[in-house]
Amino acid sequence: MLDWWEKNFATCELGDRRLNERAMSIGYALSLGFGKALSEIFSSGTVLKRAYEFLLTQKWNFQG
Repeated sequence: MLDWWEKNFATCELGDRRLNERAMSIGYALSLGFGKALSEIFSSGTVLKRAYEFLLTQKWNFQG
């Protein structure tokens, strides 16, 4: 699954270094825990909450 992570997250550019790093870390964790519940993938409740908050961010303006 690391190939999937590299293809989808390793080169992301969201306009802010911190957002890029957050996206990459979330993507990496998801690729390592593929098929598991999110509560199993993320090490603590705080990390899980931050991942959910990141995914709900309304800032994204994807050109498709």
